[in-house]
Amino acid sequence: MANGVEVTRWPGLMGATAVEISVLIPCWHGELTIGGALDSVEAQQGLPEHVGVEVVVVVDGRQEDQQAVCRWIDSKGSSRRWAITMVCLKQNRGAGGARKAGYRHCSGAFLALLDDDDVWHPSKLALQWGWHQANPERLASGHGYNTIPKGHEVSFTRLLIGGYRPHNSTVMIRRALWPYEPEPFRFSEDWLMLAMVAKIQPLAMLPYDLASRSAAAPAPLADRYSLSRQRLKLRLGSIRAIGVLIRRGELNLIWLPPLLAWNLLLAVRRWLLDCWVVARSDAG
Repeated sequence: MANGVEVTRWPGLMGATAVEISVLIPCWHGELTIGGALDSVEAQQGLPEHVGVEVVVVVDGRQEDQQAVCRWIDSKGSSRRWAITMVCLKQNRGAGGARKAGYRHCSGAFLALLDDDDVWHPSKLALQWGWHQANPERLASGHGYNTIPKGHEVSFTRLLIGGYRPHNSTVMIRRALWPYEPEPFRFSEDWLMLAMVAKIQPLAMLPYDLASRSAAAPAPLADRYSLSRQRLKLRLGSIRAIGVLIRRGELNLIWLPPLLAWNLLLAVRRWLLDCWVVARSDAG
């Protein structure tokens, strides 16, 4: 294990198909759900035969997750389609650090993000990759997560004011047009990554519902490892992300006071809503 990272690779079993799409999955406390996420990648339909897919799973410091990935691979045997790279981190780095570590092992022209407790519709990659082929000038796209998006694009300003925020598991990025890597932070790293994307070009939102939470995963507020239970840290992460944008010269300092006030308002609103949900649950 070099530099606290151990890498194991399993070749694809569909022949010498060139990798076109890299699927990047950070895994932490995902032993109950990672199999479903990987199954949903294996079940993808409609891609041309020459379009190969690779899966890069980053085990974020837990042996139990590593064992779960190995069990899934063993269970598939000769029926497995895609090449898999498992990147095992000795120490937990959070989702951002895990994605950044795994990104270095991605070789596809496109990056597709998937969380370990989510699953994809079987047509997800074909529809999204096909859209990018028809729109070669577009950097990134997303789609619905348990819903169909109402807007067509997500701009930098829309992200700043707390508008619609695409879910991680819906995002696909054309790497040739993206000069960055996943952000390494623990909280709101996904928001910061999308903000950096949108600073270059608005994120296109496709009118499809192609991702959802795994049926094997507990409800977010009941999941002790879900970020939904760490609202304060998420909001503080958003504030830090705003500071990062200012330091990088992507955002004028004049935005800082109104954005801090807006984030505080959103934090109070979210706290009140969570209290209401808990109260209803206790009453039931």
